[in-house]
Amino acid sequence: MSRFSWSSPVVTVAAVVVAHVLLALAALSPAMHPGGDNAAYVTLAHSLASEGVYAELWHPGAPPHTMYPPLYPGFLALLMLLGAKSWGVLKVSSVFFTGVAVVCCLQWVRRLHGVRLAGLLALLFGISPAVMYHTQWILAEPFFLALTFGCFWALTPGTASGRAPSESGNLRDGLSHGRLAVGLALVIAAYFTRSAGLPLVVAAAIWLSLQRRWVPLAVFVAAFASVAVPWQSRAGGQYASAFWLVNPYAPDLGTAGPAELIQRVVDNLKGYALDHVPAGMTGLSGALAAALGTVLAVAALVGWWRRVRGGPAVADIFFVLYSGLILLWPTAWSGDRFALPLFPLVLLYAGEAAALGAGRVLHRPAWAMGVIAAVAFLLPAGNSWLDRLDLTNRCRVPVMTLGPMGCYGNNIREFHVMALWARDGLPEGSVVFSRKPRIFHVFSGHASVTYPFTNDRNSLLVHADSLGVDHLVLGNWDSSGPAYVHPVIAAHPERFCLVAQLEAGEGEFISLLAIRPPPAGDALETATTAEVGTCLRESPVPSNAAMASMIVPILDEP
Repeated sequence: MSRFSWSSPVVTVAAVVVAHVLLALAALSPAMHPGGDNAAYVTLAHSLASEGVYAELWHPGAPPHTMYPPLYPGFLALLMLLGAKSWGVLKVSSVFFTGVAVVCCLQWVRRLHGVRLAGLLALLFGISPAVMYHTQWILAEPFFLALTFGCFWALTPGTASGRAPSESGNLRDGLSHGRLAVGLALVIAAYFTRSAGLPLVVAAAIWLSLQRRWVPLAVFVAAFASVAVPWQSRAGGQYASAFWLVNPYAPDLGTAGPAELIQRVVDNLKGYALDHVPAGMTGLSGALAAALGTVLAVAALVGWWRRVRGGPAVADIFFVLYSGLILLWPTAWSGDRFALPLFPLVLLYAGEAAALGAGRVLHRPAWAMGVIAAVAFLLPAGNSWLDRLDLTNRCRVPVMTLGPMGCYGNNIREFHVMALWARDGLPEGSVVFSRKPRIFHVFSGHASVTYPFTNDRNSLLVHADSLGVDHLVLGNWDSSGPAYVHPVIAAHPERFCLVAQLEAGEGEFISLLAIRPPPAGDALETATTAEVGTCLRESPVPSNAAMASMIVPILDEP
């Protein structure tokens, strides 16, 4: 044991990764995320594993999927082929990838500053509240982080021991052809995990150009184009078109003009600098987060400028491009989820700038930075972890008794119950309007789409007739039902009849309505408009065992 110390790379890597994994697993929420993205990734993976196609099984007709790149769903599909069927196994895979991201982050910074400071930075990143939060869901972010920091590690010149780190991005300073090839392959893989990985592709191309490595650049561009062009031809610029909307969730507002884009940058800058980044790193909020965010932003810019003067590395170019991307995109997409790749970079640049100042004033920069990091980051992050642990513990019993939605309010739990009822209660081939179609499909197996968010009382029925939608979930998930569905039912009660009505705890019932075909001819004249009729179907209410099951229903097929 005398051979090991905190300066040993093996000990440092093991300590940081074990700390991250143990803390993440202890606070891992047993619940399913109520957002549709988790259900979408599971369904896309199921499509790959069961049918060998990349299709939206939740949508009528199962059209090809064109929004999320296929690499992460492909990994989930591999897990399913190996027998994974539970929410827990799929969620734990996220912890695995955040652990890989922490290792890659540490090894990357180790090439710049040695193992001790690399270990401290990786620890601050690994236990940050935002990273801890995203370890517990089935999203592409952990996978993307692992690929991104793996790329930085592979493409950062320096000796393997970290004792002679490179202060420039020169390819000939400790970077072998093998590592160059691996790094560029990870760049392409990151793009096919998240479309927001495009800045990483551009950063790698710019870096190779600055190094005048024309042959690797040509090979890289050709390799990327060979897979990116077919994918973009399939996708048809779906993300790009949504990018320029004033609000992607309200397309009726139209496209953003120059004034809206400027305001968007200002709003995003304030949001990320004063809230998302400092709060995501520490769990602080309000004035404390804003003060810390201001200091971090200024110090990071100083540190970034000092570093790029010696020749920018891939990470330095990526920092500018990715920051510009998230500042330009719609504020409705903003949040700490999209700032995660910047956390280690902000810590690195701000730490270098602060260490320079501390060295001039205190003459003990490493000691001073350790104390500052512990007080400003570790203590509040630790307190945030305790809060998350308490929330996780309080969720365990509801989830064990009520299922993966058991920790949420009645409005979400009743949706879960209705989807389970519909699994056997509706005939095969049914298509359902619901507020969360991808979640509804995961639990019911039936195709589902969102009803149109418009005040046009004819739009919902026109949409239903064109897509073959024959049922409608009328629940209390949010205010969209009263706003967009109730007026349609009041205006055309003859087009609906009540199929089922269920309750999950106290509160209003959730209803499932059948959408009748439009009357024609003589039937049009005799159609009643007084009230919604009934066409109840006999089907048992989901049992406690069915509700509490942690097996993903669409994966639990004969």
